[in-house]
Amino acid sequence: MIFIITAYRAEAEPFLKTFDFDVDKSVGDFQVFRSEAMVLGISGEGKKYSAKLTESLISGYVHAAGIESSFWLNFGIAGSGSHRLGTLIYADQVIDAESNNLWDLSARDFLDFPVMTVKTVTRPSREYQEKVAYDMEASGILQALSKHSLTQQALVLKLITDGPDYPFHRVAKSDVLEFLTAAEQKLHSIINALPSGG
Repeated sequence: MIFIITAYRAEAEPFLKTFDFDVDKSVGDFQVFRSEAMVLGISGEGKKYSAKLTESLISGYVHAAGIESSFWLNFGIAGSGSHRLGTLIYADQVIDAESNNLWDLSARDFLDFPVMTVKTVTRPSREYQEKVAYDMEASGILQALSKHSLTQQALVLKLITDGPDYPFHRVAKSDVLEFLTAAEQKLHSIINALPSGG
């Protein structure tokens, strides 16, 4: 089973538009959708909510439904000091900016995207380091997965939508939607390449 976690509905749309999902109302406070091979959850902004959604999915599916094999994809927008807008990157390392907790992630041979450190922050960053992408959810997801020894089955994939020349507060929602639309085909090919579990 592939679990996909996004913060916003717009980030989920490239998957919802293409794959055959049904609404799943069994996971409390979150929007969750299920297909035969995938579960997609929308957490809302911030690591607190992404951690809570991840725990709910683990409890409701991995434990309660007896799903032994799972793969976890966190997809969302991010800022970067290194790559042009619209670039897809994936994380080999995630750092929580508040706690300095760090997770090393497995290399993914089927991806030909740039690899970066993702730093999870509590608010959109206005400073952009080279070779670092900034998001607000990844460390929450990994914190929850690590409690269940699932971090090696995780992929953190980010779409760069802001950077030094186009800081977050200047990027329009319409720009973000354009970047997401342009990335749809790549996202579909990634889903098709993912192992169904681990």
